[in-house]
Amino acid sequence: MMPSVRDSTAGPLENPLEMRTQPRVGANFPIRVHSRDFPIPLEGRARDLSVNGACVATTTPFAVKSIQQIELILPEQTLVLEADGRWQRDEPVDDLVLTGISFLAIDTDVRDILWSTVIASGQQLARFLYERSGLHELGLEEAMGLAQVTRYREVTAGRTIYRQDTRDPGEDSIFLLTEGRVALRVRFRDVRDLDFADLGPGELFGGFPLVADLAHTESAVAESNCSLLEIDDTAYRYLCTARPWLAQKLATALVRISAIRLRNIYIRCQSGERNPR
Repeated sequence: MMPSVRDSTAGPLENPLEMRTQPRVGANFPIRVHSRDFPIPLEGRARDLSVNGACVATTTPFAVKSIQQIELILPEQTLVLEADGRWQRDEPVDDLVLTGISFLAIDTDVRDILWSTVIASGQQLARFLYERSGLHELGLEEAMGLAQVTRYREVTAGRTIYRQDTRDPGEDSIFLLTEGRVALRVRFRDVRDLDFADLGPGELFGGFPLVADLAHTESAVAESNCSLLEIDDTAYRYLCTARPWLAQKLATALVRISAIRLRNIYIRCQSGERNPR
């Protein structure tokens, strides 16, 4: 199921799946959104970035078509870009609103800066995926391809990323942990919660609603403030269409890792451990 999108106008809304055809990578930069709805800019963060636009996260909703400008605060400079809102959706797990934005009237110098930023971010992500993640099936070129469908996500300590036996939009994504710790736990007979995996940077989790059309088999809880790379429903469906061999490798890796975790919890339970992690 595609996450719901909304627009404050009566006009048609651009399909996020179609917008995924633009080259983009996960990005995590501060931003300010200038909207006609508010007298001062809204603070937020970029989730992903392309030369033509970005996905931004804010704590305050606003009318999609009220956007006038966006300030993209890069490490070495701030770009002020004319912008147009394309789509918007709630992310209730994080108490955030995601908005897709297109950049307007970009001159050559600014486009060059955006290209450099996108390429550098893509290379950094690809290196992490290739060298430090549990995706042993990936070659370097495939890691580059996977970097182009990721989106950053920040989760505060104690928040539940997704719950066992659910498959709700916004909680059905594939996740790769880049910073922090995440606990995986299962509930027995609706009474006892059992933590069976303590995940660190580079570990893959979630995603069964996407790759197997099944509800989550466990819950995932942030044990500390976490940074995640997310491949959501829209990105995964784009990957299945544009690079099906890469989607298959990703699904294979997810099933392999889940099977290993299941085997480990079985072995530990057989050995009599009360809280196998």
